[in-house]
Amino acid sequence: MNNLMIKKIKTPLNTDLVFEDFNSFKPKFDGKVNYNILNAFVIPKYSGVYFIHDFRGVLYIGESKNLKSRFLQHHTNEENKSLASLVETRFGDLKFSWVKTKNKTKAVKIQKEWIRFLDPKTNNIKYKTNRRLNDYSTSN
Repeated sequence: MNNLMIKKIKTPLNTDLVFEDFNSFKPKFDGKVNYNILNAFVIPKYSGVYFIHDFRGVLYIGESKNLKSRFLQHHTNEENKSLASLVETRFGDLKFSWVKTKNKTKAVKIQKEWIRFLDPKTNNIKYKTNRRLNDYSTSN
């Protein structure tokens, strides 16, 4: 029997962010692997939101219609220089975790919510919490 408590918080987009327990703001993941290209075979090919994180917290949040393909792209052609730098200087075990979604559209909505909530350092787009203003701004 799993003793983890699930906490749901309503967000401006009227969907739920699901947390692992009441004492942390850690997302409830559907899967997780060490950030190592050899683990690509474990990652599913469905759509979802993914998190790259280590002991410092969530470094990057992304979405994809094919999680496995996107994981491989991060390893072979990383264009986000700030993420690449943090991956090279990892602090503890670096993980790739994901939350399954029904489709890419749902993944985009959930990704925006998690970026608003966790504000990862290497995401280039920072979504504002007040949706009446411009929906996003770019960081410097």
